[in-house]
Amino acid sequence: MNKKILLFVILPAFWAGAMAQTRRVDTVAVAILDKMSRTIGDLGSCSVTVSANYDVVSHELGLVKHSDEEQVFLHGPDKLLVRSDGDKGTRSFFYDGSVLSYYSMDKNQYGQVPLTANIVEMMDTVNKLYGIDFPVADFFYPTFVDDILSDAKTLIYLGTTMVNGKECFHIAGVGKDKTFQFWIHHDAFFLPAKVVIVYNEGGQNRQYEASLNDWQVNPNLPDAIFDFTAPPRATKIKMVALNTRGKRPGKSSEKK
Repeated sequence: MNKKILLFVILPAFWAGAMAQTRRVDTVAVAILDKMSRTIGDLGSCSVTVSANYDVVSHELGLVKHSDEEQVFLHGPDKLLVRSDGDKGTRSFFYDGSVLSYYSMDKNQYGQVPLTANIVEMMDTVNKLYGIDFPVADFFYPTFVDDILSDAKTLIYLGTTMVNGKECFHIAGVGKDKTFQFWIHHDAFFLPAKVVIVYNEGGQNRQYEASLNDWQVNPNLPDAIFDFTAPPRATKIKMVALNTRGKRPGKSSEKK
C-alpha cells in the first residue's frame, strides 16, 4: 500500500506557488501529528465511522464525485472489520488474524485470502496484491509522520477551527504531487476529525475528502465480530491478484 497519505483540499495557487521554492516545516504541526500518531499507536482497539467523498476519472465526463460511508472496527494487533455502504455497493471486509474475507451483500458473493500478519502488514499486502484500499489506512501506520515529512515541501499549522461543532487543530501542506489538509481534535486524544487530499496529476486535481466521526477509544470488541460465516446460498469467488501491468484479471467463481 502506498503509505504516503491516503487523503487531501487544494490550497490557493498563489500560496502554494510561493512556498514551493523553499521547504517550510512548522514544528507545531509536526508535534500535533506526532501526538495523534502516538495516540493511535497506543490504542488496543477502536471504532470510527468514515464518511468519504472522492473523484473518479471518467473519459466522457471528467471527474465524477462518488461517496461511501464506512464503519471501521479494529482490535490490535491483528483483527479488523470494515462495513461499507455507498457507490461501490454494500460490502464488508473481515480479518481475524489468519484469513481476510470479502463479502458483497448486493451480489451475495464472498472471497477469502489466507494471510497471517498484523493489521498494517495485512493492509499493505492486500493493497499490493489485489488493489484493495482500506479507509484512512495511513493513519494506522507507525511511520505516518515520517512518511508525511519525507513527501512534504510545506507543512504548516493554521490554528484552530470548528469541525462538526468541535474545536480542531488545522494543518495544511504541499507534497510532491498533492496538497493536503488535516483537522485533528483539540482534546485529550488528538484523533483525526477530517482530511482532504487533492492529487495534482494530469491536470485533473482529483480530490478525496473524509470525515471521521463517532470515535470509540478502546471499546470492548469481541473476537466473534471479526469472524466471517458465509450466508446461505452465497457464491464463493476466487480472489485474483493484479497482473504485472497493474490491471485486475476477471474473477472466476465457484458455488459454495
